Amino acid sequence: MTEIDSAFLAARAGDAEAFADWMGRVERPIRFGLRRFARAVDVEGVVQETLMRMWLLARDASRPLTGEDASLRFAIGMARNLARAEARRLGREAHLPIDDSLEDSVPPDPPSDPGLARAIRECFEKLSRKPREALLARVRYGATTPDRSVAKLLLMSPNTFWQNIARARRQLADCLRGKGVPLEEILS
Repeated sequence: MTEIDSAFLAARAGDAEAFADWMGRVERPIRFGLRRFARAVDVEGVVQETLMRMWLLARDASRPLTGEDASLRFAIGMARNLARAEARRLGREAHLPIDDSLEDSVPPDPPSDPGLARAIRECFEKLSRKPREALLARVRYGATTPDRSVAKLLLMSPNTFWQNIARARRQLADCLRGKGVPLEEILS
């Protein structure tokens, strides 16, 4: 049994921390599976909807998932279906990928890159105060706490919180590009 399977099985038994662990393990592969839908839909929204629905599925023991990494495979399929439905709802069918066969594999975790990790830490330290606070709180609480609650903890309105997250992302991207980090390779 894989670690993903173990975490989802524990989540099915009611362990919310195990579900948070499961989300941390599957979020990247789900995003990777949606990369070809990015022109048609808001991938972040689809990922969040998928994780919310998987939480509901974890609470419903009447629907068994069998096989290795079954919860991950199910979540990736659900995410693609949600992305297709959202694209149709928005009238963006023309931007949907024609062939999904290339999306069936989930990439392994990339090897550790100490230079990249150092560049990210350095750029994170250079962030303006409010964007850094917002991003740090998102990283710390984002997997288990809604953005509105995180914003409240920081004494920010949700809109101000989201604006600070956007500023932090822009500042990080600019700083990393300045250090020669090829963001297109990392984010694709």
